[in-house]
Amino acid sequence: MRYTIEEKLAHLQRAKTFVNEGKGTYTAYAKANGVPRTTFHQWIHVFGPNKPAQQGQTSKSPLVNLGKPLPPVTGEQKFVIDYYGSRIEVNSEDTLVELLKGIKRASTT
Repeated sequence: MRYTIEEKLAHLQRAKTFVNEGKGTYTAYAKANGVPRTTFHQWIHVFGPNKPAQQGQTSKSPLVNLGKPLPPVTGEQKFVIDYYGSRIEVNSEDTLVELLKGIKRASTT
């Protein structure tokens, strides 16, 4: 079955209420409502359980845009960050701070 964006968002809102009221898990909600578990968890990944997208707004990619890498500066120490299987190298503390701020902004919007 194909679901419209409105149906997906409605399910996510009802599931959030279901979980917040302590009635069960997102998986239990999906099973009780006839939505395949993997499909429902894909919706959560795309729309997020706490931040459903506005009507018609969808995310094409779950990746965070972190900007372009800066050219290496000689004599400075590199910082290496492993983030969900991605290796990120930065050249200065300022760049590291900006990177972490960007990740935080992306995870809260």
